[in-house]
Order: sequence, then structure tokens, then C-alpha cells
Amino acid sequence: MRVLLVGNHWTDGPGGAETMLVLTADLLRRAGHEVVPFAVAEEGTLPTPVLDRLPAAAGRGSRTRFGAAWAGTWSPRSYRALAGVIDDVRPDVAHVHHVFERLTTSVLDALRRRGVPTVMTLHDYKPVCPNFRLFTEGAPCTRCLSGRYVEVVRHQCLEGSRWRGVAAAADAYVSRARRLYERVDGFVAPSGFLRDRVVEGGLPADRVRVIRNPVVAAAQPRAARQEPPYVLYAGRLVAEKGVGPLLAAASRLPSGVRVRLLGSGRLEGQVRAQVADEALPVDVLGPLPPAQVAAHLRDAAVAVLPALWWENCPMAVLEAGAQGVPVVASAVGGIPELVDDGGTGVLVPPGDFAALARALTGLVEHPDDAARMGAAGWVRARERHDPDRHVSDLLGLYAEVGAG
Repeated sequence: MRVLLVGNHWTDGPGGAETMLVLTADLLRRAGHEVVPFAVAEEGTLPTPVLDRLPAAAGRGSRTRFGAAWAGTWSPRSYRALAGVIDDVRPDVAHVHHVFERLTTSVLDALRRRGVPTVMTLHDYKPVCPNFRLFTEGAPCTRCLSGRYVEVVRHQCLEGSRWRGVAAAADAYVSRARRLYERVDGFVAPSGFLRDRVVEGGLPADRVRVIRNPVVAAAQPRAARQEPPYVLYAGRLVAEKGVGPLLAAASRLPSGVRVRLLGSGRLEGQVRAQVADEALPVDVLGPLPPAQVAAHLRDAAVAVLPALWWENCPMAVLEAGAQGVPVVASAVGGIPELVDDGGTGVLVPPGDFAALARALTGLVEHPDDAARMGAAGWVRARERHDPDRHVSDLLGLYAEVGAG
């Protein structure tokens, strides 16, 4: 089978969507299928047979924020580039990942008009929420599920210029009027929670299937943590990920225990300033290559994801389990589908930095309990997120949409 993989970034990270795109390609190739990745052209783009055909990101070169915002709603150059690739490659199926704002939904039109069966993995709530996250003003939000997309402008849910919010709302209204997502033959929801929300927001229930993200587990759970112990956060430094509560919890950890932050984001400067001003036991290491992230993770006492928004199927949790590292995470969104509270980790209320500190301290001070939970998480990752099963489920869905 020839699979056209479509996503904004064909790179090694930094986000979960990019990780899944690369992992999906590797797994499909291992299973004997031909894969042709299509993304925007950028520094760090990985090899692909159509490398010289990749378009620039929508809005690149725009002279105003208005122009950049509106360019991100529908890209003629992405449409033309993908249409040409389809004509040459003639894929059996297209698997679309995250395409919003850079490739834009113009790629869905190109695929539909050329009759390519299309599957789309949902990494967030964008088809039913213009700000992607169902999160605003520091808390989960469901206003847009009713179709009132103007709320993204009213509450200024999108960072950056006001034009970005206006463009996103307009794009959502037009997509709904055009029944754009009916051009997608099947959707992959990595969590049951996300499936329920997007169906509530209008996606057809019979086309949304739960196929959980895969993860490649280590041969054995890690043997021991590094001493002195540290807590690891690997993710974007943004408000919805709970970076604020994590910094508050850091000051309550036992003496000698440090928190390592791996990643970057719009709060990075603010985080570095707060760590310095308050002399917090926190090391801000910035973005690192996947291999270095895995090395830091394997030696950590515990991994943490203190999310405030409704996470989908976060790779940070899966990758911790794959190494045999216990997780402390917020009980929000799809996270409770990944963490067995008291079995493979500890769930805490979102935003409760005192509860977060207690849970982290408990695992740091009781390494035997942490080792037991980490080993259980490793078994769970192997059983519930097996890459071979994931590929089998994808191929079954590809066959269904192709037959349809």
C-alpha cells in the first residue's frame, strides 16, 4: 500500500503531532508499506521523495499580522503542491495529521477533489474549537462546541494578534458551512475523551474511531533512578500545560530534589525569570533532541504532567511508561485513560500545586513504590500501546475508507 502522510512538520519533534507522524511512517515502513511524507518546507525537514515539492508555510512572507492570519485559513500554494504530488505519487490512502495554519485545510480539498481516501488523526480539538484546546481564561471551555465560534474573538483565546482570532473564527464558520470535515472518510481519536468532545461538537460519530497512540517500550523497565533524585517535565512551556502550578510545587519538594524542565514555549522567558528571582530548585534545560529527552527521562525519579487543559493522549505520559518511570499527572481529559491512579502513577486535581507537591514527594521519598508503579506502567504501555497493534488498526481503517 502507498500511504501519503500529510502534516505541518516532517521533523524530529518537538511536539506530539510531529512525534506521531514520524513514528507512524516508521511503523508503516516496517510493515512493508510505502510512505510518502508531505509537509511544509523548513529547516530540519527529514528526507522524503517529494522534498523539492514541499510548499512554504502559509503566511510566510506576509507583511502584516492581518495577512499572516488570513493566509493560515486556506493556502493556494499548499493546494497546488499537494495536488501535483497526488497526481505523481497516486497514493492508495492519505493519512492527515496536524495541518492547521501552516499547510491549512486546503489539503483536504486537494485530496477530496482527486478522490484520495482520507484518514485524519485528531491531535487536538481544532475541528470543533478555533483555539485548538477547548481552554480559555485558565480553564476548560466548551462554548465553541455549540458552533458559537465568535467566542474565540470575544475571549481572545488565541495568542498573538486579534486578527488571528478573527481569522480562526471565520475559518471555523466557513468550514462548518462547507461541511469541510465530511470530506474526511475516517477520523482517528487517540482517546475516548477527545472522541466524545468532537462528536459533541458536530463530527459524525460513525466516522470517529478510537485508536490509541503507540509507543516503543524499552526492553526492560529502568533499573534505578539517578541520585540525587529529580522530577522531569518534558513538554511545551505554556500555561495550559500547568507550568505555573509546577513551579509553585517545586518550592515544596524535599531538600535536594530538583525539577528539570525540557522544552520551550511562550512562557520560557517568564519561567527562567521566576526561577532566578525565587531561587527555585528548577533547571530550565530548553528543547533537546529526542534521544537526550529519553536519557533524562530514564534516570528521573518521576515524570510529571500537571496539565490544566483537556489533554488528549499525551506522549509525555506514554514515553514515561515505556521507560518504566512513574507519572504524576492531572486528572483531566484523556490522561485518566493512560494512568492507573495508584497503580502506574498518581492523579491529582488540575491546578492544585499542594496536591501536586505531595504526590511528587511521596514517590521521591518511597522509591520502592515508585519502582513498582514504573514497572506496572511499562507493562501497561506494552499491552495497551503496542506499535504492531496500532499499525494493524490503522491498516484496517485504511482498508475500510478505501473500500468506501
